[in-house]
Amino acid sequence: MMGNDTMDTARARFDHMFATFEMPIRRYCARRVDHGSVDDVVNDTFAVAWRKIDLAPEADAILPWLYGVAYRVIQQSWRTNGRIARLRTRLETTADRSVGSLDDELIEDDERRRVLAAAASLAEEDQEVLRLTLWEELSAADAGTALGVSADAARQRASRARRRLADEFRRLESQPSSWARPTNESKEGSPS
Repeated sequence: MMGNDTMDTARARFDHMFATFEMPIRRYCARRVDHGSVDDVVNDTFAVAWRKIDLAPEADAILPWLYGVAYRVIQQSWRTNGRIARLRTRLETTADRSVGSLDDELIEDDERRRVLAAAASLAEEDQEVLRLTLWEELSAADAGTALGVSADAARQRASRARRRLADEFRRLESQPSSWARPTNESKEGSPS
């Protein structure tokens, strides 16, 4: 348990951190989550920062550290919201689809799963540099700032990450699909 002086110092440090970096973290989150979730993600980010205030770096390293905290909070939010949205979409659309459109949807879902699986298999550093440069459309200089590296290093990391993503996607694409469209023979030979 923290003593009063330690608690006061931690509180003052956190208050300064929040006052200085709340808006950059809010903008970072707003680019990654829907408008209605921004406040929750920002609040969760600073709640984690408060719990880990003794691990927070000093000076110029605070903002990238907070980006890392926000990124992990956002990942959890994406996983939760993604599961809910996929379930809701399937429930709403499955009843209205013909068999042919369901076949097409399954093929598209398989491709999406491969892209997501390829991205998920990359190292965390590769995933973040791709999100910053491709999704956030940050320049190499801005991505470098977010990652705490030079613009050239960020550009090189992004290039390597894109190459690794393409290689992994090709590897997954060469594997048999998890869903195969039935052939006419299998349809004719199946019981009615």
